[in-house]
Amino acid sequence: MTALGPPALVVAGLLAHQLGRLWEQGFQGAHLSYAPVFAVGAPAWLTWTGQVVALPAALAAVVALPGSAGPLVALACVLCWLGTVQRRLANHCWLGVVTLVVLAFAPPSAHAVVARDLLAGLYFSAALFKLNPEYLCTARSAGRVVTRFYLGLLGLRVPPALLRPVPVLVILAEFGTGLCLLDPGLARVGLVLAVAMHLAFGVSGNFGFSTVAMVLWAIALAAGPGGVAVPPVSSGWWAAIPVSAAFAVLLGRSAAGGRTPGFLAKDLFQGATFGAVCAIALGAPAGRADWTGTLVHVLVGALFAVNFALVLTGAKLEWSFAMFSSLRPFGRSWLQRRLLADWPRYYVLTLPDRIPAPLLDAVRPEFLYQATRPENAVHESVVRRLEATANRYGATLAPRVVEPGDGELVPSTRASQPPPRRTVLLFPAIVPRSFTKHYLG
Repeated sequence: MTALGPPALVVAGLLAHQLGRLWEQGFQGAHLSYAPVFAVGAPAWLTWTGQVVALPAALAAVVALPGSAGPLVALACVLCWLGTVQRRLANHCWLGVVTLVVLAFAPPSAHAVVARDLLAGLYFSAALFKLNPEYLCTARSAGRVVTRFYLGLLGLRVPPALLRPVPVLVILAEFGTGLCLLDPGLARVGLVLAVAMHLAFGVSGNFGFSTVAMVLWAIALAAGPGGVAVPPVSSGWWAAIPVSAAFAVLLGRSAAGGRTPGFLAKDLFQGATFGAVCAIALGAPAGRADWTGTLVHVLVGALFAVNFALVLTGAKLEWSFAMFSSLRPFGRSWLQRRLLADWPRYYVLTLPDRIPAPLLDAVRPEFLYQATRPENAVHESVVRRLEATANRYGATLAPRVVEPGDGELVPSTRASQPPPRRTVLLFPAIVPRSFTKHYLG
């Protein structure tokens, strides 16, 4: 067996995610900076570099540079990419970056236990955040909405009664997978559950998350002092590549249903990439990984405890591993005690009668369309940049702040409107104003 460095595998997983995004959105928009997650608008050339060049450079550095230099240079490149992410920071991207930070400084002997603990925290957190009435009991449950939408794209019409147990089944699968990670003897059972679960997530539109999660499985099961063990070329586990690619091509769909040849090629690539990482995890030699490490258990446990506390206080939703938990700003589940004294402001925007052509060059037209729909509200940090851009070209989006009302966010009638502030996008860039509509991020 040959071996791969765990940091290289993490960077490769993040790169697979980014390639999928660029494949869908095109390189022509990679320079846009109208909704930076960290509220810092980088110059167009730097944003393009972060989105297109940073992760390939990180992979080259971690593979080519000797010793600790490779992971550290790769980490610097990944942080450059992170600083140029727009609208929202996907939870699996944050997980990948946290993993890379830890692996860059942890001894190789701790890599497997770090990956195992992060995975266990991920699955337990995901299950715990879903234990709220909005997810379990309503037609707006993300579990039911996503399942119904995806099956509809496949041409299947499922009676509501068959969708009713989906939320509970998802919670049981996530919690069961986390439990299996607590016992090395059950790790292979957990891996099989994870492969099936993440393949379902992948074909329904989220291969990025599935690939990053499976990278952690590969490290948790196959990492040793010499790196992550890779099965020999003759291993039958490599059949996972064509099998996963076939599932992606046959069962994948775009949000609109149909797929162009380019979209099909993207699905083929993402499915094959996911299958390759699955092959590494499934082909891991029995007993290779060492999961002993009290200090790692304590530190990772504390990390997830803090993460949970931030959600509980209402301080954040976007980076909480809770994207599909039906939690949303201004919600009232038991997870959101409304202890946050200063919620981010949201605004409604209105398109001007005449839209300056340069405005459509500075902002994706489809994003501007969603941001100005009367049923949506926009985060103040995004409003600040959009309005400044519109003003630059002699127009205004007429932002009006909204306030929680009876079942929805209501535009304020105050004559003096509070100005939008520059804040980090811990909350979503765009949300539906009605509390009766589901929110998937």
